[in-house]
Amino acid sequence: MQFGLQINPYVAGPDGSPWEHVARAAQALDASAFDSLWLYDHFLYEGGYAAHPVPEPVLECFTTLGAIAATTRRIRLGQLVLGVAYRNPALLTKMATTLDVISGGRSILGLGAGWHRREYEAYGWGSFEPPPVRLRRLEEAVQVVLALWGAPPASHHGAFYALDNVRDLPAPVQQPHPPIMIGGSGERVTLKLVAKYAQWCNVSGDADQVAHLFDALRQHCERAGRAVETVTHSVYLTLLVGPDEAAVAAKRERFGHFLPPRATLVGTPDELVDALGGYARAGCQYVIFRTPDWFDPEPLQLFSERVIPALANA
Repeated sequence: MQFGLQINPYVAGPDGSPWEHVARAAQALDASAFDSLWLYDHFLYEGGYAAHPVPEPVLECFTTLGAIAATTRRIRLGQLVLGVAYRNPALLTKMATTLDVISGGRSILGLGAGWHRREYEAYGWGSFEPPPVRLRRLEEAVQVVLALWGAPPASHHGAFYALDNVRDLPAPVQQPHPPIMIGGSGERVTLKLVAKYAQWCNVSGDADQVAHLFDALRQHCERAGRAVETVTHSVYLTLLVGPDEAAVAAKRERFGHFLPPRATLVGTPDELVDALGGYARAGCQYVIFRTPDWFDPEPLQLFSERVIPALANA
């Protein structure tokens, strides 16, 4: 089992910007046992959301990852996940290619249908589309990405997007292209898109729910004539770790309002090893988690030294 950290929520530094904290965490992760660093793709958090109870600063995803890519050497970098309606997918592909070049081939492209109606409409991007339309838009966006990362030149004429003999130069470092993650737990549509197009899935829930979703993915892969083993099975969790029970209790008290009611693990390293082992037995190969005290080097180091090695062969 491998691990990635999503920096979430952002925390303002002395100057009001979260960048100093982000840069420090990225350097720490690059020198740790973590495999990857992820950012969410949002523009507006005004408070009042589950796990985002208070207003917080927000950095644009791709710009921040480009800065991290230029100042790290090992850690893989991804978006968990991009709302495809926020950017034309041809522009998104150029941005993803640029990130892969800057990082020397360390990028993972995370794509999703989006959910944050308030930020979409607040920024004037139009009326937020209903889920079936957003999912159709997601599928066509993936098709555009793959066309641009396929044999050039790329052309596409669909319901939402069009390309006219476009060459994506320079090419990404990773060939045939950076791995694509399609995030979401929808077993009828989203996981079907994973089976059809993606190299990663990312789902959420308790271990039993995750096992069910991975089984649905297996069935979609069988129908698509694809080996399910070619898809990295990842889950998204919220996590808090402390060195002992007293520290865990103190953290639960301090950060409890940042913990969603589901897919959350809180405990000592040994307790987390046991809980995460349940996800490994459910078929999980990769865990990406957010922890509300990510800006403190102590929990990242503790997790890297005590939890990750214990699950390396899980």
